[in-house]
Amino acid sequence: MMTSRAKALVAGVAAAALVLTGCSDTRLGDDASASGDGPYRIFFTADMSGPTSSASRAVLAGVKAATEQVNEAGGIGGRQVELIENNDQNDPTKAVSALQEEINSGNRPDMVYPGGSSAVSLSLLPITTREKIFSAGATQSDLLNDPEKFPYHFGTTEPVATYVQALVNELRSKGRQKVAMVFSNDPTGQASEAVYRKGIESAGLEFTSVGYPSDALNMTPQLEQLRATNPDALVFEGYGTPVQYVIQSLTGMRWDIPAYGTATSSTFPLVDHFSPEQLANVLVVQENWAVDDGEVAPEMTDFAERAIATSEGSVIADTGIRTPSVASATVQLARWAAEKSDGDTSAQAMADALTSGIPEDGGDATPWVTDAKGPNPYRYTVTNHFPTGSPDVPLFITPGTYNDLGLYVPGTKG
Repeated sequence: MMTSRAKALVAGVAAAALVLTGCSDTRLGDDASASGDGPYRIFFTADMSGPTSSASRAVLAGVKAATEQVNEAGGIGGRQVELIENNDQNDPTKAVSALQEEINSGNRPDMVYPGGSSAVSLSLLPITTREKIFSAGATQSDLLNDPEKFPYHFGTTEPVATYVQALVNELRSKGRQKVAMVFSNDPTGQASEAVYRKGIESAGLEFTSVGYPSDALNMTPQLEQLRATNPDALVFEGYGTPVQYVIQSLTGMRWDIPAYGTATSSTFPLVDHFSPEQLANVLVVQENWAVDDGEVAPEMTDFAERAIATSEGSVIADTGIRTPSVASATVQLARWAAEKSDGDTSAQAMADALTSGIPEDGGDATPWVTDAKGPNPYRYTVTNHFPTGSPDVPLFITPGTYNDLGLYVPGTKG
């Protein structure tokens, strides 16, 4: 079993770009076949050397594993997949420049994985839309789920609202009515707070929140402000070390309130910094298919082993298998769409196929692993290009670690 040192989800795109393929070695600017001929070219951009590079490497490991699986099965539309890597350091300008260079130099990709942050994705989608290039990614901003504006883009990450509904169900089952939330006062935290507020208040529960500066080292003032409202549950949001400071402040206050992590804050390796006694009232959230409950689906084992075997795979010991899995679905969805469109890999044909009715059945009905223990989340429609999440999939469990496959192993109560 490996200890988790979970880093973030991905960020970014562009900079010096190395092209990786199933078996070729191309670089940005080299001659390549036009779209529709030769290999099926996927332009992948992410932050490979900046603050979120660990998460980006996990994403790339998943995309590489899926590319290997897809090529073994005959490729996309009968064409072997060629993966073009690009390091953008989470800089939208670098991402745009690199993609535009690909297009202008005659290397127009068939598909784009548009970065690891919503800011990068939002900078690239106007280009992919104009050029009629299919795109799929794991960034979550609701602004990306706009089929009228971005008709060729599809998301693969569960919406934040799915986690909120799961939390509401959890709170109701425990008879908890007053919810407080402490969040990082930055664009990501503010967006998360807005979704939690809407979902919790819509459910008829009371909600109050306080933001903390993203560089704060002590969240006691914010937590004391929340404690004064006498809530019976706390939600903590953040990424990286701020999560440690939240729990550190919480335990220092001796505030024994049930505390629930968001999907982002739940990636932090709490068990590396706190005792079971200190975490006795803390629960993190994980998808059921990414948790080791003793029943691991064969397709998950196969995928995890492939992802770990990639040159980026060692990072999965820190990030877990969830991030690679969600990223891998982008390639698997492209193969599925091409099959349904009789090999037509144009952006419009791919979009039409994905909105024509992907089966709800999980497991063997679909090639991705995110539905191994529940319904297929990728039931897209012409008005919704994001997953249809089930509130039964997120699980609130005790903080733990990752096993050798990157599956989450819940800890024990103090």
